[in-house]
Amino acid sequence: MIPEHKFGGKHTELKLKIVKSYLDAYLVAMRKSQFKNIYIDAFAGTGSRTQLQGDVPLFAGEQPQSIDVPGSVRLVLDIEDGFDEHIFIDKNPKHVEALNELVKDYPKKVARCIEGDANAIVTSICRKTNWKKSGGPWGTRAVLFLDPYGMEVEWETLQAIAATEAIDLWFLFPISGLYRQAAKNWSSVDDSKINALNKCLGTDEWRSVFYQPKPQFGLFDQAEELVREKDVQALEVYVKERLKTVFTAWVSDPIQLYGPTGAQLYSLFFTLSNPSPKAHAVASNIVKHLKRTMR
Repeated sequence: MIPEHKFGGKHTELKLKIVKSYLDAYLVAMRKSQFKNIYIDAFAGTGSRTQLQGDVPLFAGEQPQSIDVPGSVRLVLDIEDGFDEHIFIDKNPKHVEALNELVKDYPKKVARCIEGDANAIVTSICRKTNWKKSGGPWGTRAVLFLDPYGMEVEWETLQAIAATEAIDLWFLFPISGLYRQAAKNWSSVDDSKINALNKCLGTDEWRSVFYQPKPQFGLFDQAEELVREKDVQALEVYVKERLKTVFTAWVSDPIQLYGPTGAQLYSLFFTLSNPSPKAHAVASNIVKHLKRTMR
C-alpha cells in the first residue's frame, strides 16, 4: 500500500503542468539526436500525492474523500517514447519503497530508485556520468527536477550540476523559506539560520545585501539595528543573480507560485548548463512558449 503523501495545492498542479510540458517538448526536440537522455527527480516523494476531493460534503455527516493524484514520477513514466533512464531519489525509506512498487507498473522503463541525501547523490551522478562520450560526438543529456521540501538544496550541488554542461534544470526555489530564514531584524537571525542561508546561497554576501543599519528609537536613547527591507520580489532578484554566477548559459525569469492566501511560496527557475547556442535557442523557446501559454 502506497503511503499517503499530502502536500501542495493549485501551485503544485501548475508546477507539474509546466515541468511535464517542458519534458514533452524536450523529448520531441531530442528525438533525432543520439544522446542518451536521463530524467532525474531529486526529491521524488512517492510518485503521487494525496488530496481531498470536494471541500463540502454532498450529504450531512459525509466526509470529503481522499484521492491519489499523479506526482512528477508517475507523470514522467507515463510519457511514451520517453527518457532512456529515470533516476528517482528520496531520503525517506517509505517513499523509496513506494517508488520501487510504482516502477513495477512500467516494466519497459529503465528506472532506479535511490534512498539517501539528494545533494550527495546528485553531486555523485554529475561527477561520475560520462556526459561527453570520449572518442565520439555523442554522450548523455539530462533534465533534472529539484523540488525540495524546504531549503535542502546546497550551493555545491548547483555548482556540480552546472559543471556538467549537459543538464537542463528546473529548480523550485522556496522563496518563502528564504524570507523566513532571513528574518526582518538581524538580531533574530541565529547561527542555524545563517548556516542554512550560507549553504543555500553559496556565500555570506547576502548579509550586507539584505541588511542595512536603521536607527531604532527607544524611550531614553537611540540605537542602530540591522534591518532587512528587501521584500520577496527583491530577494527573488538576488536569487536569480546568484544562479547566473554558476549557470552562465541561461537562467530564466522565475515563474511565481502562490499559496491559497495569495502569498508567494515558490519561484520556479529554469537554468541551462549547456553553453551551446543551439541548446540555448531550443530551451529558451520552449520555456518562453510555456510561460505564455500558462498565464
